[in-house]
Amino acid sequence: MRSSPPGGRPWPGTPSETELPGGRGLGKPSGMDIRELVRLYGLPAGLPEILGRSGIQRLYPPQLEAIRAGAITGKSLVLVAPTASGKTLVAELAMLHAVHIRGGRALYLVPLRALAREKYEDFRRKCEPLGIEVGVATGDFDRPDRRLASYPILVLTNEKADSLLRHRAGWLLEGLKLVVVDEVHLLGDPGRGPTLEVVLAALRRALPELQVLALSATISNPEELARWLGAEALVSDFRPVPLRKGVYLEGRIFYASGEVREVGGEGDPLERLVLDTVRTGGQALIFVSTRRSTQAVARRLGKRLAKLLDKGEREELARLAERVEG
Repeated sequence: MRSSPPGGRPWPGTPSETELPGGRGLGKPSGMDIRELVRLYGLPAGLPEILGRSGIQRLYPPQLEAIRAGAITGKSLVLVAPTASGKTLVAELAMLHAVHIRGGRALYLVPLRALAREKYEDFRRKCEPLGIEVGVATGDFDRPDRRLASYPILVLTNEKADSLLRHRAGWLLEGLKLVVVDEVHLLGDPGRGPTLEVVLAALRRALPELQVLALSATISNPEELARWLGAEALVSDFRPVPLRKGVYLEGRIFYASGEVREVGGEGDPLERLVLDTVRTGGQALIFVSTRRSTQAVARRLGKRLAKLLDKGEREELARLAERVEG
């Protein structure tokens, strides 16, 4: 896979390696300001302001490492890093470069319809102020396929991409420079894996020089996957928020470090942990075994958490609930 146009010349807006902070092989990368990134790569001038609204002003170390490896400028990579380490931002920057500088199109593949809608809304919010349209197709109430061809950035479920390729939708390949594969570890899933494998094989067969960015937080064989994709594997254990492991027992959390913390409040262990987390400004992600349990736990905790919210927060949640319910 080439990371530069024919003749070995760099893409317009591609900085030399010496311009990037901490060139490859020089140890742990330092941060880079988003404005500097825009200047070096010729990305849309309004990008720093848009990312700044989400509190993004500098790159995390694994993001800069991926950029140094060529993520923005055409190099195929398998990016493995913990949740919230910024893999999606690397993909967004690569898509913007593919459209804004390389004059092509980009696909973003996801395994679930709900995730497709979430990514679509997020990308549209960031890209449309820059004059770049974003489309989505999941199989539910889609626009005609030819209408989808007009979007420079298109979010697809793996199944929708498979359907389009099987029906020989040639427009899908026209001008395609980049495909981003979210949750690529699902290649190993007996149910969903074969579809994604077929899609990637078909895309690479049709477009041998297509850039592939594969994203995962959990894949166990990144080097093997990278060889199959003709890519380079980049693995990082960086976390913007340190991960602490512990066990809750009888009102106390026993951390692996030896620290013990009291958890106050009333209710069962789950309620006490969640309420304590929210009171101290944190967020909680709860895993249960069934969909029915998910709904039951959400209702039960919602009644307790409502007492911690002010009027504005309750009104905002009500608006979000209306959007979700349609």
